[in-house]
Amino acid sequence: MKKKITVIGVGLVSLLCLSVSLAQTDEHQPLLSIKEIMNGLITPTTTTIWGAYQLETEAQWQEVRNAALSVIAAGNLLQLGGAGEGEAETARESDWKSYNQQMIEAARLVIGAVNNKDEEALSAAGNDALYPPCESCHQQYQAR
Repeated sequence: MKKKITVIGVGLVSLLCLSVSLAQTDEHQPLLSIKEIMNGLITPTTTTIWGAYQLETEAQWQEVRNAALSVIAAGNLLQLGGAGEGEAETARESDWKSYNQQMIEAARLVIGAVNNKDEEALSAAGNDALYPPCESCHQQYQAR
């Protein structure tokens, strides 16, 4: 369990440093492709959220909270699109914006469930709020 927390913590710190770096420049250019954001940040963190059950320790709850924070940070990056060809244009599409915002809002629900240590609400946030926009976005955009 400790290894996962370290990886998520390092990922979150990297995202925060990237956000600060972007905020300090005049041009907000994506540094990662959408695929890199998805594979390196969103997939591991959503896997943590979807796999969370029978949480007994504060560290387990914190791991899920950190995963949700990472999803929010990655969603913030996805608002720019990605560094790949055509990815900035994709980020301007209304469906992309909607799926991304739904993902961010679902991650906020996860944080609320963690704050209340409510596994039932955590499950609902993951399965009913987070999974649908992820799956819909994949169906629409993954083949591109």
